[in-house]
Amino acid sequence: MFGFSQVVRYARQWRTTRRRIAMESALFRLPAELQKDIGWPAIKDHSPPAISGNRGDACPML
Repeated sequence: MFGFSQVVRYARQWRTTRRRIAMESALFRLPAELQKDIGWPAIKDHSPPAISGNRGDACPML
């Protein structure tokens, strides 16, 4: 049975994922020197993460 608690859980997961993606995008926009100073892992491609359709927890059902 698909109940209210499952809808709430899905909404919380979606919101958490969106917040994480927003934070990662903000960190990726920082200069490389600042990323290094705060301990952000070095990545070859410094473009913000893309939201793909393959992630079930990040795609709204609307």
